[in-house]
Amino acid sequence: MESLLPVLHAAARSAASSLFMVAPLYQCLIFGKPSPEQVAAFSVAITKAMDDFGLKPVEHFSITEGFGDAFVETVPAVAVFFGTEAPKLPEHANLLRLSIPVIPLVSKVANVSIELPECLWPLNALALAADDVSLVKPAGVALQCLGLLPAQRRVFVSYRRTESRDAAVQLFEELSARQFDVFLDTHSVGVATDFQAMLWHRLCDSDVVVMLDTPGFFESRWTRIEWGRAIDKYISILQVLWPGHKASRYSALATPMSLVDGDIEDGKLTDAIVESIALKVEVLRSKSVALRHANITGHLRSSMERMGGSVEGVGQRRSILLRMPSGIPLVAHPSVGVPTAVTLHDAVRDGDPRQTILVYDHVGLSEQWMSHLGWLGANFNTVKWIRSREAGWDLSGLEGV
Repeated sequence: MESLLPVLHAAARSAASSLFMVAPLYQCLIFGKPSPEQVAAFSVAITKAMDDFGLKPVEHFSITEGFGDAFVETVPAVAVFFGTEAPKLPEHANLLRLSIPVIPLVSKVANVSIELPECLWPLNALALAADDVSLVKPAGVALQCLGLLPAQRRVFVSYRRTESRDAAVQLFEELSARQFDVFLDTHSVGVATDFQAMLWHRLCDSDVVVMLDTPGFFESRWTRIEWGRAIDKYISILQVLWPGHKASRYSALATPMSLVDGDIEDGKLTDAIVESIALKVEVLRSKSVALRHANITGHLRSSMERMGGSVEGVGQRRSILLRMPSGIPLVAHPSVGVPTAVTLHDAVRDGDPRQTILVYDHVGLSEQWMSHLGWLGANFNTVKWIRSREAGWDLSGLEGV
């Protein structure tokens, strides 16, 4: 599916009177006393993650130390405070006034009272990991605060029980301890629940699939289906390749991570490999969410153009500005993963007077959840629900609203 982002950005640039010509879509503010190396690493990490969404420095987002002269109060922003000795944050009152979230970074959790100003003590701080020199995790949290990444970090572990059960359980426990929401078939499906329906539903809501690629992985019907459906949903796959095992030709679309002798001990992964997997998942999250967002918006664009409508630009929170053939303006909010009532609230929080539509990929969602979405649509009809793969059909019903 062709990405909609280049077309949207071109449209935004060509609109001389557009707000986006004079202000970025997102702002990142740096406070505290980071080292020059930390500022550089954080800026690179943010820029790489933004690039996954087709967003460019200056044009679409800014990174500044402090508020800076170009700060715009009405543009979404996030602040990052690098902890230091004798810390100060005189801008705290202004950050509170503008409801800008602050991410406190410390060398270790025990140093919160030493490295953070008292005004930030109530916030849950993030301890900088020694092996995360690229500051991938703080950049990911910043994108979450800006609404570009979901707050919950969901991972689906795909494996063959007869070959890698111990490693799969280990990843479930270790990634969960690192605040990932991990789906493992033997641990994540409740009693009296339709097992297969829940498995596919959770797969649809995952940011990344961690595939434990053992010699017999593709010999199992169920792991083959998991693989194929993850590809269909544009979910990024981290392929953890067992030592001495040659990757299958089917796995060309995955991001490979080859293990060697010594990386697995008594059926379990070493601590260093687990940490490496966690960091690689952090990197893949933004790529995965961006790709899925582009897929949804691609379906939307194709349907709108076939109908004779138009795409007019990009709005806040990754919204898409549309115009129906009849001239009716729409603001579309593409929803990656499983939409919820919170998704509905986010779609209307900016108070845009135009008709709002929420666009999502319904394939794979459980019947129970689809019924819930139908109830939401019937009872909160200020937002219209549009299925991305049937966008033309659903959009046609909006003419004359």
